[in-house]
Amino acid sequence: MMIEQKQDILIKNGHVICMDPSGSRYQNADIAVKDGVITAIGPQLSMEAKTVIDAAGNAVMPGLIDCHMHETLLRGLMEDLPLMRWLNEICFPKDRAFQPHHQRAAAMMAQLEMIRGGITTFIDIFRYPGVAAEVAEASGLRGIFSPQLIDDPLGPGETLESSLAFIEEWRDRCPGRIMTWFGPHSLYTVQEETMRQLQPLAEKYGVGVHIHLAETRDEFDQCMTKHGRTPTQRLADFGLHGPRVLAAHGVHLTDEDMQILVALDIAVAHNPSSNMKLASGVARIPDLIDAGVRVGLGTDSNLSNNNLDMFEEMRLAAMLQKLSRSDAASMPVDQMMRMATINGAACLCLQDQVGSLELGKRADVIIVDLHAPHMWPVLPEPASNVIEQLVYSANAGDVLTTIVDGQVLMRDREIFSLDVRETEALVLEAAQDLIKLAGIQL
Repeated sequence: MMIEQKQDILIKNGHVICMDPSGSRYQNADIAVKDGVITAIGPQLSMEAKTVIDAAGNAVMPGLIDCHMHETLLRGLMEDLPLMRWLNEICFPKDRAFQPHHQRAAAMMAQLEMIRGGITTFIDIFRYPGVAAEVAEASGLRGIFSPQLIDDPLGPGETLESSLAFIEEWRDRCPGRIMTWFGPHSLYTVQEETMRQLQPLAEKYGVGVHIHLAETRDEFDQCMTKHGRTPTQRLADFGLHGPRVLAAHGVHLTDEDMQILVALDIAVAHNPSSNMKLASGVARIPDLIDAGVRVGLGTDSNLSNNNLDMFEEMRLAAMLQKLSRSDAASMPVDQMMRMATINGAACLCLQDQVGSLELGKRADVIIVDLHAPHMWPVLPEPASNVIEQLVYSANAGDVLTTIVDGQVLMRDREIFSLDVRETEALVLEAAQDLIKLAGIQL
């Protein structure tokens, strides 16, 4: 295939996994990128490019999409507690002490980890979103920032007023790459009056709403006791609906709840590592998918995970369902890979831009090492086991190259957009300061 115009990037000799509707896969194939867009995919593309990357037979695939995460700071310090105690005794007091310089360090740490692990698109729900968005301007990642709005208790979150100010400032600042949503923390931390304002405001600004929903049995039981309604029914009572509403967790859902989510076209972000670590329960993901709910994968925060490794989330999500349902066929590899890529994009209403390698889509591409011993053997097409190896054998450390919007953020594990050593020192200083301000006893 001949393309006259000089390309920006040409990735050659890759084991290309497209994740397009037909499930296209090509061995020893090339991908061309111009002006941030994929212009050609196929074997032995004949063209010139400013940057040529030899994939050397490694996997070339869409960037991973993290459908729920918090850019938090104090990894490894608040362990082994159930969610409600963890929030009330540790997280909320810590978050009251959180300041913009802490958020800058946390965002730099999280975004470095995401680049390193092949996450190209993420949705963050936490504090000081403008600070985190400024880091994303520099890092080159594609991010949605949803200020974590908390009315009760007052102090550990953002307000509706500050959320509106952020959306006004940022929604058109970096079109297509940095986006803004509302981020009410949960039904039990946001007042009814605030909840009722969110759908009209989201429609006015053309943005989405991201919320924690039915994460624990305690949340479910307390909602039933207080209101005689499930959390999902309460969410519907407040008028939230449409494809730009994304509920994190959805662990404790009734059959009726699932039908409500389908009727309202609300997506769910599944966070298996966090759900296991906090003993929140096992989400009924196959039932949600069978019902017609859009489901993506998330890492949750580095406090409740403790990493941002989407390969690990794929593997654990599959194994958790197989174990809990006594069904080894549950959550097959193709389904897991789609949840981490194109289905995740659909949860964020970005499926027309990212999530698969197709002509005309934005060039969010990663290269994953297939030559490490723990990935062997990789069999040739047309009956290759490459997706099986990516889901069950790979980890974040296997990512070699990360490209977002046609910009090379990492190549051969060297990150270009953020300084690793500077960030490490900044994170340690900010973490020690936050521990002191929050009065955390180690």
